[in-house]
Amino acid sequence: MPALVPSPTAALSRRRSVLTFAALAGAAGIVGTGLAPGAVAAATKVAQKTVAYRSSPNGKLRCDLCTQWQAPASCKVVEGTISPSGWCSLYAAKA
Repeated sequence: MPALVPSPTAALSRRRSVLTFAALAGAAGIVGTGLAPGAVAAATKVAQKTVAYRSSPNGKLRCDLCTQWQAPASCKVVEGTISPSGWCSLYAAKA
């Protein structure tokens, strides 16, 4: 009975399959991070000083009228405690 020895092309094919699977699994992990918006958002918030945040409004423009506002005292894009009557350079009026 002859011994079963894998051919060089069969070994290469298995290696390619394993590497392809590993690459796809890694890509799925990277794409999967998009499923956790809170973690991504927390990592992308900017400092209050960077956006000229102030705790007083700029005329009628106030944080609680901004699309980025998150009651009771935070913002989707600016870190730290945010006053509802505050303002920053990233202000975007609600539609």
